[in-house]
Amino acid sequence: MSVLTLSLTAISLSTDAFAAALARGSKEVRPRALTAVRVGAVFGGAEGLMALAGWMAARTFAPVITALDHWIALVLLCFIGVRMIREGLASDAEPDEAGPPPGFATTILTALGTSVDSAAVGVALGLSGASAYAALVIGLASFSLSTIGYLIGPYAREALGKKAEILGGLVLIAIGVSIFVDHTWGG
Repeated sequence: MSVLTLSLTAISLSTDAFAAALARGSKEVRPRALTAVRVGAVFGGAEGLMALAGWMAARTFAPVITALDHWIALVLLCFIGVRMIREGLASDAEPDEAGPPPGFATTILTALGTSVDSAAVGVALGLSGASAYAALVIGLASFSLSTIGYLIGPYAREALGKKAEILGGLVLIAIGVSIFVDHTWGG
């Protein structure tokens, strides 16, 4: 796999994590760099580990992974997306308040949901003979983009108010549906 192809693959896989981290950061009033790094590490770690797991399981479990990844992504991302939309529509908070950020468990679930495609890509990488270092590149790209997304999240909230949370929820649902449709009918 060429450096360009691997880079484009890593960035493409990281866009879901970027959007989710942006939504997560939109709940903060003033994001801290350390928290941004932690959120980035969760998303980057999930993307990289899922890609590595897919790579390692390529020869043995490819049919099982391919058969289930879209269902897992759909359920996790829709559950979290609906919850974000519900919170965004709730009338108990002022539109300009950030509210409490999602907990660590929610961040992990979101990261797992957005990284399911990395497992499928990892399978493809493993079957194509690519190096396991590809998983590291995917994880680093996701770490970088997620950290940036988290840091700029509050500015998106200030610009959009509660619409940012609703938009973030819709994005997660759209990602889940897109993964499901692509894997079910797209090939």
